[in-house]
Amino acid sequence: MAIIDMRKIEKKYVGLWVALNESRTRVAGCGRTIEIALSEAKKKGIKDPILTKIPSENLGYLL
Repeated sequence: MAIIDMRKIEKKYVGLWVALNESRTRVAGCGRTIEIALSEAKKKGIKDPILTKIPSENLGYLL
């Protein structure tokens, strides 16, 4: 699996839940709650989005 650079996503979506497409190349939904992010992704036809919360602080993490 290729390494994905999340820096742009981290800067734009600080403190929000993010739903990524299956290949983790595009944000399919985002919101203050996991339900909102998931709903947006489902509306865009993403069946199994990858959900993660972008931290408010700059912390290292693996996805």
